[in-house]
Amino acid sequence: MATVHEMPPSAPLVTLKEQIELGLATAEGHQTWTSEFQKPNLAQVSSSTAPLASLPIFEPRKTTSRKEAFELSYIRAKALNTHYGLTIDDIVNLSPKFFDMHRDDIIIRDIGAHALLSIQHNLVAGTLAPFAKESRKIQGLLDDVLTFKISAGFMLTEIGHGLDAKNLETEVRLQSDGTFILHTPRLEASKFVPPSMPVAGIPRIAVVMAKLMVRGEDFGLRPVVVALSDGKQMCKGVTSRLLPYMSGIQAPYAITSFNNVALSSTAVLGNLEKPRSMRDNFFHQIARIAPGTLAMSMIMIPALKIVTYVTGKYSLRRTVGVANKERIPIFCFRTQQMPILHALAQLAVMTPFANKCIEWFKDTSFEPQVRHGFAVILKAVFIQMAQRSIPEMVERCGAQGLFQHNQICDADNMIRACAISEGDALVVSIRLAVELCLGKYEMPSATKTDCLLAKYEAGLAQEAWDIVSSIPAEHHSQEFNRLFIPQCKPLVLGIGHRMVYETALAAGVDSDLLALYEAGAVKENLDWYTEKGLLTRQSFREMENRALDSIEPRLDELLNELKMESYVTAPITEQGLFDDFVQGLPTFTGATEYSVL
Repeated sequence: MATVHEMPPSAPLVTLKEQIELGLATAEGHQTWTSEFQKPNLAQVSSSTAPLASLPIFEPRKTTSRKEAFELSYIRAKALNTHYGLTIDDIVNLSPKFFDMHRDDIIIRDIGAHALLSIQHNLVAGTLAPFAKESRKIQGLLDDVLTFKISAGFMLTEIGHGLDAKNLETEVRLQSDGTFILHTPRLEASKFVPPSMPVAGIPRIAVVMAKLMVRGEDFGLRPVVVALSDGKQMCKGVTSRLLPYMSGIQAPYAITSFNNVALSSTAVLGNLEKPRSMRDNFFHQIARIAPGTLAMSMIMIPALKIVTYVTGKYSLRRTVGVANKERIPIFCFRTQQMPILHALAQLAVMTPFANKCIEWFKDTSFEPQVRHGFAVILKAVFIQMAQRSIPEMVERCGAQGLFQHNQICDADNMIRACAISEGDALVVSIRLAVELCLGKYEMPSATKTDCLLAKYEAGLAQEAWDIVSSIPAEHHSQEFNRLFIPQCKPLVLGIGHRMVYETALAAGVDSDLLALYEAGAVKENLDWYTEKGLLTRQSFREMENRALDSIEPRLDELLNELKMESYVTAPITEQGLFDDFVQGLPTFTGATEYSVL
C-alpha cells in the first residue's frame, strides 16, 4: 500500500480571523497620504501593505472547499479595508488614497478580495454618498459599508442585458401606500455576476439598479437599496444561484433574482419624478462607473509587475546546457529577453500616465465626456499592454507558468476580467471614437507632432474622418457598422499611445525604457509605418534592437526596482523557494512491483 505524506493542515479560518487584529496592530501604521503626484520610478505605488502580505491570512491558499475559499477572501477584504481606512471624502473626492488602493501590489494575492473592496467603496458607497446628507438611515448604512460591517454589492447588468443595460427589465413598483415591490419578471432579467449568497456570517446588501414603475409607466432607472441576507440565510424573496468557479478569482459570483420583494418607502434613492431624458438619467444614476473605469484599469500595473518579476527572476535562475558542463541562463536568448524587457518598458510609462489621467479626470474644466474619455483611453491602452505581454511571458515560463502557485496564470485571468468590468473596453472605445469623429468634443492634441506615435494617431484620425465622410446618408447605419466601427478601437489606442509617450517624456522616464516603449507601440502597427514610408522592417528591427541592447544588462536591477519581494510567493523565482515547495508537496511512495514486459 502506498504511503502518502501530506502537507501540514492550514490554520482554521476562525484562527485566521483572530489574526487580522493582531497582524494589523503589529503592522506599520497607515501611510501619510499626500495629494501631490511626484515623478515616479518603476515601483511608485504604495508599498504600505507589505507588512500585511506576511500575515498568515495572506499566505497562498490551502483551503479545501469553495466555501472556505470565499470566507478567506472576505476575511482578507476586511483586513485590507481596516488597513486602508477609506473615508467618504476619499471616495467622493477621488483622493490619492482611493486610487492607490486600486494599484496596490497586494491585489495579486487575492483578486476576489480586491474586487469586493472596489465595489464596496466605489460603486456602493459612491452611489449612496449624495443621499447621506438628507437621510440618517442612509448615513448609517454608509458607515456600515465603509467599515465593512456589511458586504455591499452593485447590481446593474442582467443575463439578457449587459452592453445594453439601459434596457434592463428588473422592476421596482411604487405601491399606493408609498412602499415598493422589487421583482424580476423573467430569467433573462436576473442580475448577473455580483455575489449574493451568505458568506462568513457578514450581512449582505446591494444597490440594485431597476426601472421605476409608477402606475404601470416606466419612470427610468433608479438605485434601490435591498437586503440580500443576514449573513446566514437569504432574505425572503431573494434567490442566489452560485455560478461555477471563475479561474483565478475566488468570489461567490451568482445569478440573483427577486420575487416580489417588499421594500420600505425609503428603499428607492432620489426623487420619484419622471426624468426629461431617459438617457441622461441612465448615465446620471450609474455615474460611479466612470471613476471605476479609471481605477479598476490600474489593476493592470500590479498584474504586469508580478508577471514580469516572476518571469524575469525565473529566466535568470533557469539554465540550459549539457550536464556537468557550463550552463547558461535562458535569459541569454533574445526570444526570452524581448517580452520581459518590453514589459519593463511598459511599466515605466504606466504609472506616470495613470497619475496624469487622475489629474485630468479630476479637472472640472474639462467636459464630463472628456474626463470619461481619459479613463477609456487609459483602460484601452493598459489592457492592450497587459494582454500582449502577459501571455507571452506565461509561455516563456513553459509548463511552470500554468500552475496557480507561480502567480502568473491568476494575473492572466485577471486582465480578462478587467477588460469587461466597469465598461467593456471595446464598447467604450467605440463610443469614444464615434463621439470624437462626430465632433462632440476633443481630446488634448499632440504636443510632439514629429514623433512616430503622433504621426500614426494623425493618420488614423484622417482615415476615420474620410470613412465617415464617404458613407452615403441612405446607407449610413449599415456602412457605418461595416466600415467605421472596426476602426474605433485602433483609433483610441493610437491616441492613447501618443498620450502615454508624451506624459512619460514630460515625467522624465528613463530614456532607454521610453525608447523601447515607443518601439513596442510602433510594432503593434508596423504595417502602417512601412506603408507610409516612415520605416522599413529592417530599420525597425535596428530601432528595437538598440533599445533592447541598452536595457538587457540592467535586467536584475530593473526587476529589483519593482520592489515585489514582499508580494511574491512563486517558487520558481528562487532555488530555495522551489526546493521548499517540492519538499512540501504530497508524496507517494511504495514497495510493490508491477511487471510490464
